[in-house]
Amino acid sequence: MWSKIIKYLGFIIIISFSALSVFFSLTERDIEDPSIKEKISYTTFFENRFFDFRMRQTLDKKKFDKKLVMADIDDYSLKELGQWPVSRQTWADVIDKLRIFGARVIAFDVFFAENSMSCGETSVDDIMAQSIVNFQSIPGNKVILPYSLDTQGADHFEELPDQLYNFVIDTKNSEGIELKPKKVSKAVWPIQTLLNTDVSLGHIQVEADSDGIMRHYQLVGNIDTLYLPSYGLQAYTDYTGDSPVLEMLNIGDYKFKLANGNIELNYKGEANVKWFGNEEQFPRVSIADIVKAFPEDEKMKSVFNNTIVFVGASAYGAYDLRHTPVDSMLPGVYFHMNMTHMLLNGDFYKPQQNSTFLSWAILLAGSLIILLIQFFGNAILDLLSTVLLIGGIYYYDTYHLIPAGYEVKLFFCFFSIICSYSWNTFLHFYLANKDKAFLKNAFGSYISPELIDEMYSTGQHPSLGGECGTRTAFFTDIQSFSTFSEKLSATQLVELLNEYLTAMTDILLEEKGTLDKYEGDAIIAFFGAPMPLEDHSTRALTVAVRMQRALLKLREKWVSEGDKWPQIVHEMRMRIGINTGEIVTGNMGSASRMNYTMMGDSVNLAARLEEAAKQYGIFNQTSHFTLNDCEKEKFLFRELDTILVVGKSEPVTTYEVLETREDASDLLINLQKNFSEGLSFYKNQEWDKALDCFKISLELELERFPLLREKTNPSKIYIERCENFKEIPPPPDWDGVYTLTSK
Repeated sequence: MWSKIIKYLGFIIIISFSALSVFFSLTERDIEDPSIKEKISYTTFFENRFFDFRMRQTLDKKKFDKKLVMADIDDYSLKELGQWPVSRQTWADVIDKLRIFGARVIAFDVFFAENSMSCGETSVDDIMAQSIVNFQSIPGNKVILPYSLDTQGADHFEELPDQLYNFVIDTKNSEGIELKPKKVSKAVWPIQTLLNTDVSLGHIQVEADSDGIMRHYQLVGNIDTLYLPSYGLQAYTDYTGDSPVLEMLNIGDYKFKLANGNIELNYKGEANVKWFGNEEQFPRVSIADIVKAFPEDEKMKSVFNNTIVFVGASAYGAYDLRHTPVDSMLPGVYFHMNMTHMLLNGDFYKPQQNSTFLSWAILLAGSLIILLIQFFGNAILDLLSTVLLIGGIYYYDTYHLIPAGYEVKLFFCFFSIICSYSWNTFLHFYLANKDKAFLKNAFGSYISPELIDEMYSTGQHPSLGGECGTRTAFFTDIQSFSTFSEKLSATQLVELLNEYLTAMTDILLEEKGTLDKYEGDAIIAFFGAPMPLEDHSTRALTVAVRMQRALLKLREKWVSEGDKWPQIVHEMRMRIGINTGEIVTGNMGSASRMNYTMMGDSVNLAARLEEAAKQYGIFNQTSHFTLNDCEKEKFLFRELDTILVVGKSEPVTTYEVLETREDASDLLINLQKNFSEGLSFYKNQEWDKALDCFKISLELELERFPLLREKTNPSKIYIERCENFKEIPPPPDWDGVYTLTSK
């Protein structure tokens, strides 16, 4: 009861924690309170890192976007051009060359916030401005310059350039659009000389996630109620001529309507970047090579013709390396290039609500499935099912959902599945060890460890009260054991008994028998409890045969030890009585001391059969109850007699278990054949024929046990009976039953 409550309480805690974590990971970026943000940042750390890993598996390294080219301020350029920052004259040369090579848009990820020092009549700023004018004189060509705004803690407007108002984004239902209000406390604008060239402007405000990785791109910025395009968005609009419209969906949710689709924004004007790749997916040309290239350079024309050229820095001294999901040290300009690629190709993430729905669905469905799997109760099947479930979800997400634009939160989904499986497994093994400990404490002295394990694995736990069922009782006793104590010292007797009992008990436990007790030299046992055994009678007979074989080997060992043991030890014999029937088993005794034992008439009969074996000169005796219950074909039996036990009214047919059929010698087979024929004649009162058969079997009896030549055996007994009945025939109602006169 309590174990189930604890089990399901654990599942509830795991699933609830996972669900809350998914919720926090979906809302963390929208929370403003730093203290709350810090407390739940673990959710985005794990979810985002795991998504980054899955997303990287989907990147196609063989795909390239040749429309977007990086003009790189690399270490080679700084070495060749000789200075940082790069001079405006050099930039003028770069713009002129790109115009010749057919570039459409040049987007500078370089600030031009201060006027250059100039000694001549024409400043280098004017030279660069003229190059921009020349470039933009070609229809469709445009140069984009960046600007930066510091809005943290601002409570006033700084004067804005007039040119900025040319780039205000069109809005639909503008009265409902309330991006986070911002005022400018500090701004970095291009110099007026360059602004006067009618360049395009784009802000480069980016904010890393809480773990320092760039995933969200501020596509739309705002200064109070002015909505302005980002650097990457402006590159898209200048290249395509598209005029995006900002529209509110719900409070805090916006969409940006483009010619090739809609992209969803959060209340900060940010969109998730659907990464195309790193620097390997875009052509890159050093600005030094651009400056040095001849105007007729066909290779340069093929690279730059009809492209958007992003001018950025990869040089170590430029300090523009960013931590991104695809590369931990990626030049910042590639962040903008990936966004522009996304806009040009209409390859956006699906609306967040779609991904949110899938996140919840996978979390709940996965948790439900893993809970159902636990009912299998098979450790290997549970593990295999869990691995297949996680693998299937992972594969479907990585190769279908992510490419299709879904950003599913899977980390805590998998966390829930794995923890639920682990919790169930832990409880299973904890309770298993607890149950096994109980079984070992209760039955470790009676049955083998292997049987305890099997009892547990099959769920066949015994009841500690009395239980009635069909079982097989098993009694053994050493012949004439009282004589041993006269011939052996106490130390020798203990040593002998321990060796004998160990060998016999090992066989008993190997065949899943239950040791009831030792009574001196006697072994009392039973089969079929506490764990039910369908073949309990067959196992009991097998143990009897194996014990006799083991005793033979012990006798040979004791003989080989010379004078250590007297002759009586060399000739040790034991008798075994076996009976099958209704037997009560259970813990019996006082409140302070109990023993798992058996009782019932069937038990008493097994004890009588062991004692009666002595009267027939045999060592394994069983009843017809056991014969009818066992796998008869496995053993060689001979019917001995039909007897009436003292105190009983119903006769019992008894049998000797000679050997297993596969191991029976020719002597035993002939003995069984002749004795059985003689017994048949005996029952038909054909005394002479019976005597002939019994005399043959007698010779075989003597050959079977040469050391017992002077003692009785079944053939001797029946020869005497036949001779007596020849002289004094039995009464007409004789039924062949022999009444035992002693227990």
